[in-house]
Amino acid sequence: MMTLNSLLRILYARRATIGSIALAVIALAIVITFLTPKLYMATTNLIIDGKGQDPVSGQSMPARMMTGYLTTQAEIIRSRNVANKVIDQLKLTTKEDVANELGLPDNETERRKALLTYLDKGLVVDTERESNVLNISFKAKNPLFAAQLADAFAQAYINTNLELRIEPAKQTARWYDQQLASMRTSLVEKQNALSSYQEKHDILATSDRLDLESAKLAELSSMLIAAQNERLNNTTRNNQISGNRGALPAQALDNPQVQRLSGELAQAQARLADLLTRVGENHPQYRQAQGEVDSLNQQLGQALRFINGSVRSSVELSQSREEQLKAELAAQKERVLQFSRNRNELTLLKQEVDNSQAAYDAALARATQTKLESQVALTDISILNIAPVPTRATTPRTAMNLMLGVLTGLLLGVAVALAREWMDRRVRTPLDIEQGLGLPVLARIPALTVGRSGFANKRFLTRNFS
Repeated sequence: MMTLNSLLRILYARRATIGSIALAVIALAIVITFLTPKLYMATTNLIIDGKGQDPVSGQSMPARMMTGYLTTQAEIIRSRNVANKVIDQLKLTTKEDVANELGLPDNETERRKALLTYLDKGLVVDTERESNVLNISFKAKNPLFAAQLADAFAQAYINTNLELRIEPAKQTARWYDQQLASMRTSLVEKQNALSSYQEKHDILATSDRLDLESAKLAELSSMLIAAQNERLNNTTRNNQISGNRGALPAQALDNPQVQRLSGELAQAQARLADLLTRVGENHPQYRQAQGEVDSLNQQLGQALRFINGSVRSSVELSQSREEQLKAELAAQKERVLQFSRNRNELTLLKQEVDNSQAAYDAALARATQTKLESQVALTDISILNIAPVPTRATTPRTAMNLMLGVLTGLLLGVAVALAREWMDRRVRTPLDIEQGLGLPVLARIPALTVGRSGFANKRFLTRNFS
């Protein structure tokens, strides 16, 4: 079992090995540090507004989840699209000094590929914790070139962000233009169909003939009911006049001539009855009175026949009027139904026109807003600080490399020392003998030390028997 004291004795005994290895590693670190080319890092700071305002509608936009949003924006900055914009913006493919410094090929396509690889290696994008600040850094041998590339990446990213916002709006605007053309054609067709229907059926937009025709239908229905009642009354009177052979009907007694003849007939019949009792049937006065009664009966019969004919004519006239009113009522019903169908069809046509107009207006308003959005060159990204030209190299870090060399050399030396000790185990303390042999140490040879007088002094160490 190795104790701390044993470990320290081993390290002390192997100090030459540890020191040589440590010095070799430190020397190697120094050589690597001086051989590593100096790189300068320039950083541009961007700030992203997490909660903005729609420039078209003026409404506040919902706040974004900044953690995921900034990560997405960092990936956009690292994209090949932004890198190509940087190349085009700085015209890196045409600059011979850049090509010579970076060792780019002569072919433009191969040169662009090499530039994309170079930009991808030198670009560093990070975010501030719990902040809306985005840092774009670039490492290069030339400090001025590093600052130019950092600023170019920032500007290319802003342009790309604008394109990503505007391009969908442009596509939507083009789609709305296509839809508006077809919707406009459909709306014109429906308006023309409505106008043609109104002209065909003589329907004015300011009049409602259906109400007039309905009123006329109600009036004809009332007239038909009155004609039917009149026909029933005349039929009843005719039946009464035709059926009462012995007695005068009440309708006939209303006639003045019938009333006069009835009165004279009653008087003549009374005289005839009186003469029958006084003089008999063969008396000239009786026969004269009988002739007067017959004459009055004949006149009364003619008057009744005239009245009956008049009543029959009234019945026929009432029937004819009733049939005429029925025909007019049926025709008016058909006219009202036709107007009702026309109005329903007109209502449907108007609804189609109104719906098409509303849809067209809504699409036109949305298309106008989308066109405005596609022309708004605004973004929620602003440059907080442009990249200053760095004056001190970022890499190599001499102090850190030396510190790492010292630590690495010491650890490697200790590891080698322990490995050699494990392969070549030596007895260094009485405890090693006791642990190795399992026997107690009775005594040990004292170490000799040389004093100032030059004579060796002896130090004795005794140990009791166990």
